[in-house]
Amino acid sequence: MSRRRGLGSGLDALIPGPAPGEGVRQLPVEAIRENRSQPRTVFDEQALDELAASIREHGLIQPLIVSETEAGTYELIAGERRLRAARRAGLSDVPAIVKRATAQQSLELALVENVQRADLNPLEEGLAYQMLKDEFGLTDELIARRVGKSRVAVVNTRRLIKLVPPARQALLAGTLSAGHGRALLRFEDPEEQVAALNLVLSRELSVREAEHLGELAQHPALAPASRAALLRGALSLAQAQALLRVIDRDRQAQVLECLLTRGLDLPETERLTSLVAEGRDLAQALAQVHQPDAPATRLPVARPPRDEGPAPREARPRPLSPEDAEAQRMFEAILETPVQLSRSGGSIRLTITLYSDEQLQALYDRLSGEG
Repeated sequence: MSRRRGLGSGLDALIPGPAPGEGVRQLPVEAIRENRSQPRTVFDEQALDELAASIREHGLIQPLIVSETEAGTYELIAGERRLRAARRAGLSDVPAIVKRATAQQSLELALVENVQRADLNPLEEGLAYQMLKDEFGLTDELIARRVGKSRVAVVNTRRLIKLVPPARQALLAGTLSAGHGRALLRFEDPEEQVAALNLVLSRELSVREAEHLGELAQHPALAPASRAALLRGALSLAQAQALLRVIDRDRQAQVLECLLTRGLDLPETERLTSLVAEGRDLAQALAQVHQPDAPATRLPVARPPRDEGPAPREARPRPLSPEDAEAQRMFEAILETPVQLSRSGGSIRLTITLYSDEQLQALYDRLSGEG
C-alpha cells in the first residue's frame, strides 16, 4: 500500500529527491528568484533581521530547495525566509538542492513548508488552497491529503477569502483570528460585515461572542430596527437577546425605542422585556422598571402593592434575582432562542419560544441525545 503524502511525510514526499551525485550545490544568490506561487505575502521584518544576523555569524545551515528553469536560472521552492535573510546578510552564494518540480508541486511545497511551521497567515493559506483549486483543478479532499489536514479545515480556511477587504486586512495584520473571520462570514451584506467587524475589534469580542453576534443578527425574531441598533453598537449582545422575548416586531421596535431613549441598562432591559412579553402595557411596564429619580439600587427591590387588597403574592410577577437572570441568559445562549424564567410560589416556570417545527425537532433531538 502506498504511503500517504502530506505534512507528516515532509517536503521530500511531494517531489523526487536529487539525482545520485547531485546533493547540495553553492548557487549565486542573484540567480535565484522567488517562487511566483509563494502563498506567504507578509514577512516579519524583525524576525528577518534576526535571521540575517544569525546567518552572518554561522552561515546558512539549511539548504534552500530550488528548481532549474529553462533559462538556466533557479526558482525557489522552499526557504524564502532564508533567501531573504541571506540577501540581507550580504551572502553572494547559498547552499541549495536542485530538484525537478512542476508549478503545482512548487506551490504545494511552499504551502507545506509554511503550514509545517504554522507560519502562514490564515488568509494566505486560504488563497493558496484556492489557487490549487483554480489553477490545477484539485478538489478540497485532494488538497487536504496533500497538506495533511482535514477536508473541513481546508474548506473553512478557503472560505476566509470571501471576507470583505477590511476583514481580510485585519486577518493579515493579525488583529483578527480565523475563528472571528468565520463568524463574520454569516454576514453576507458587505456593509453589515464591516459593521460587525468594527464591533468585534472595538469591543474585543471573543470568537464565541462574535458567533453569538452573528446568530442574534440573523435571528428571525429580531426586528430590523433592533438588528440595525445591534450592528451600530447601540445595543449590547445581552440586550439584543432580551429583545427576542418580545415576539411582535412592531411592539419590539417600541420597546427598543424606550430602551434607547431612556438609556436602560441590562437589568432594566431584561425586566422591561419580560413584563411586555407577559402582556403588560408598555407605558405601565416602563413606569414600573425605569424611575430616573430613584436610587440605582432600586431594581432588585419588590415594592408591596398599594391599596390593592389581599392579592396573593404570586399574582404580581417578581423581578428576577441575579442568579435567575443569569440562568435565563445561559438558557437563551445555549438554546439560541428566547427563554423566560419565572417563579410562582414554590414552582419555577421555564418558557421556551420556538418559531418553527424545525426548531422544535432540533430541540427534541438535542434533549434526546440524537442531535
